[in-house]
Amino acid sequence: MNKKFLFISIVLFFLGLVVFLIPRFLFESKRLLLGSIPDNPASGVCQKISQSEDIYSCLAVVNRDSSFCLKIKSDQEKNVCLALTNKDISFCQKVRDQEPKEICYYELSFVVGDIGYCDELDSWEKCYFTFVYRLYWQGRSDEIKANYCEKFGEDAGMDLAFKNSCWALKEGDPSPCQGNEHCLSFFKQPLSFCENTKSKSKADCLRDRALTAKDTSICEKIDDTDIRDNCYSSYSAHIYPDLSLCEKINDKMTKNMCYREYAINLSGYENRKYGP
Repeated sequence: MNKKFLFISIVLFFLGLVVFLIPRFLFESKRLLLGSIPDNPASGVCQKISQSEDIYSCLAVVNRDSSFCLKIKSDQEKNVCLALTNKDISFCQKVRDQEPKEICYYELSFVVGDIGYCDELDSWEKCYFTFVYRLYWQGRSDEIKANYCEKFGEDAGMDLAFKNSCWALKEGDPSPCQGNEHCLSFFKQPLSFCENTKSKSKADCLRDRALTAKDTSICEKIDDTDIRDNCYSSYSAHIYPDLSLCEKINDKMTKNMCYREYAINLSGYENRKYGP
């Protein structure tokens, strides 16, 4: 009986030791992998990211240190990282695939504050509108210039919708929306608005209600997990930075993006402003 008790005690001791040592081992392995990391709050948030390549990119941007970019294996992701860290569009021009190329131009144009960078893209309209959209959500409608809106065509369809929405966001007035529900959703509406809209899903509409009302509790009403995650991430990125919202996100990629945006804001990299 005593031998059995002794055996169980030894097993429990070693199990406890393993549980204690594994997190320390993983932390040390991660530290060695990343190398020397600046001791500042933004870098600490970057280390919450689960993918090493994304950690490098985050550390590079928040510390303005392109040496972290050189640790990234993918040439395309490395060039996006170098473009944002050095604020140099020539690196975006080296990116071949459409999606990372667009991300590079979208992000760099906003960081530098030059919407003209979007002109190098075939799909410049989306880049222009993303630029305008981000200014609006950050309470910076006064920085949306008339020539941004005039750039869009007046043909019926997407061009006209972009133009009308741009004017509405610039003026902070839904009148130019001309009844377009996508455009109207950028402005304060009752929750009942989402019961009747036909042009977007109820989940997408509720996300907009959370952002316009500056009320994250509305995110919790969203049944679709992906859009609920996006609601938390968008709120922290565009309305007001809140690390606790990132912690609520289930999807790893969205959570990592939320951590990155929070770290960038914390570092003062973009000199972001947030509306009242």
